[in-house]
Parts: sequence; structure tokens; C-alpha cells
Amino acid sequence: MASNTKNAILAQHQANEDLNTPLLPQVARGDSDLAADGMRGPLDERIIAAASAALEDGQTHYVDVPGIGPLRAAVADYLKGAAGASYQDSNILITAGMQESRFLSIQMIGERYDSIALPAVVHPGVRKALGVRSRNPRTMPVNPAKGYLPSIDAIAQAAADGTDGTAGRRLFYLESPSRLSGAAYTADEVAAISQIIADKDAAVIWDQGLAPWVEGAYASPAALDSDCARIATIGEAFSGMGLASWFIGYIATPEAWLASLQSQKQIMAICTSTASQYAALEAAQLYSEAQARQLSRLAQLRADLLSAAGEAGLKVIGGEAVNLIALQLSQDNIKKISRAGIEFATGSLFGAPDVIRLNVNQSTAAALRALN
Repeated sequence: MASNTKNAILAQHQANEDLNTPLLPQVARGDSDLAADGMRGPLDERIIAAASAALEDGQTHYVDVPGIGPLRAAVADYLKGAAGASYQDSNILITAGMQESRFLSIQMIGERYDSIALPAVVHPGVRKALGVRSRNPRTMPVNPAKGYLPSIDAIAQAAADGTDGTAGRRLFYLESPSRLSGAAYTADEVAAISQIIADKDAAVIWDQGLAPWVEGAYASPAALDSDCARIATIGEAFSGMGLASWFIGYIATPEAWLASLQSQKQIMAICTSTASQYAALEAAQLYSEAQARQLSRLAQLRADLLSAAGEAGLKVIGGEAVNLIALQLSQDNIKKISRAGIEFATGSLFGAPDVIRLNVNQSTAAALRALN
């Protein structure tokens, strides 16, 4: 390749703001790191033993691209129990983490639609995935009072725009809970979204990766998509089990969409680590009991933090996910937290520059004390 061609490619890459969007760390790098997407925690010895046993049994070779059968079945069973979905193992693709789930679903499902509608405030990984090959994105306005989720009216308007003869059929990308605030749609709102999608012959990529951290009932449109035809659900496999750094994600998708997703995954990464999949399979067996304990612990921690934030006069962005807390702060207060050595997820990466996101753990109170 000629040097001028290489320089032109590099210049094009450097000018692509979406492609150069920085990603948040997958796992916390220390006690003061409250910015990571994944939860930090020790691995259960049984999960370690499962991975070791897989290696000793020779599970070091390429595996079926969509994932080992038992793990795909375990993810399908989890989604049935947690969200009332109708997915079978034939609907599941195991991915090398959440960002691969975002990229594959946006790019490959996006090929079937003329444009993609996404919230103005969304995880930076979405913008990064779109930077590789734009899918004619349309940005939906969000409601700060609703945790920066797009309103039902905004979704309806975007769907209507997609059928006016110019934009064509539309794919939606929605987070519930929001990756910034933890806000989730209610059951009535999810039903309204599902009706809009059906009426307008649209489809949805639904990020419900934070759903395990919602207290009480969680509503997913996958429960209303009985024939598994319009909804692709993405998330991390068995979040909170210490597997964040092992990069195990999933896409639950209509079978008609699976072949293109699987083909692109094979081109990109062949498959997801076999031993890691057996570790995730063991985590699936332990998940129900372990996750319930963590949910209760985090809910109490977050309640204490919300009380402290209220006493300090801080503005908390409402949300249902108990594993994070989002604060609307002045730039001076944001600088105070940074000077205190606390790492946080800055809302500017999501599209909300006056907001920060903190993971909920024993160190989070230190971030609030830095504002006193």
C-alpha cells in the first residue's frame, strides 16, 4: 500500500469523532475507580474450578461460533425467567463482551433497516460502534426528569419519521435501564413502545444489561415479542459474578437475524474463549442465589448514599438500577471529585456533560465527602 494511501486512511480515522470515542473501563482498577461498566468482585471458587476443568479437558480449541450449547440454553432460560422472553438456545449468540454485542447488533441488524434511532444520551460504545460504518443515525431527544430516557412521544415521532417515504424502515437502539442514570421504562411504557414498533414495522436493539440490578419487576419488550421477530436483546452474561474481565456477553435475537451476526463474529473473532464459556455456565448455576444477595446489599448501600446526597443538597438523577448513582453537578464539584483521586464516568461521554456516574460500593461515600 502506498504511503499516501496509508496517510489518507489514518487521517480519515483521526477525523472520525465517533470511532475515536473513548470507552469506559470494563472493570474497576482499584477501590477509587467508580467509573467502570462492570462490577468488581471475587470469583467464586467453583467458577474458577469450572474454567480449570475445561482447560484440563482440552477445551482450548475453537468452539461453535454462537457459543457452547449449554451456555446458550442457560442464557435463554435466564431471559425467560428475568424478562418473560420466549427465546430458545437457537436465538442466542454468545459474544466477547458487551461492546461486541453492541457492534454486531448495530452493524448487522442495521443492514436490514434504512436508519437507526438512538437516544441523545447513550453509552459511548454505541457511538463508537456507529463510527465504523454509519447506519444513518437519527438522534431522539431525552428527558432529564426521566433519567435521560427518550419519551414515548419521542420514540413515536422517530418511528413516524421512518415511514414517511424518505427515511424508510427504522431500527431503534434503546437502553433500559439507562447506562448513565439507571432509569428504566415502566411496564406500561414498554407496552407502548412495543405497540409503536409493531405498528410501524420497526425493530429494536434493547440493552437490558443493567436489568439484574433493578429491584422488583422489570419490563422488557422481549416478553411481548412472542414470535421473536422484532426484538434483539443484548447484555452481559450473569452480571455481578466476577466475570466482567472475562468478556462474556450475549445477543438474543430472532433466528432470521442470527446467521449474519454469527458470520460477522466469525470474521472478527472466530469465537468467544471456550474455557470462559464453561466458567460462565457454572456462574449460571450459582446466579440466582448470589445475585439476590448482591442486589440486597447494593440496594441498602445506595439508599444510604441517596440519603447522604440529599443531606448535602446534591441533585441525584433518578434511576431504578441500584448498582450506580448519577449526580448532576457543577463543573467545580466535578473537579473536586477528580482532585480527590476518585475516578468516575463522565456524562460528557454519554451526551450529558453536567452529570457523572458513580458505581455503588463501599468507596462511593468518599466521592460524596469530597463535595463537602
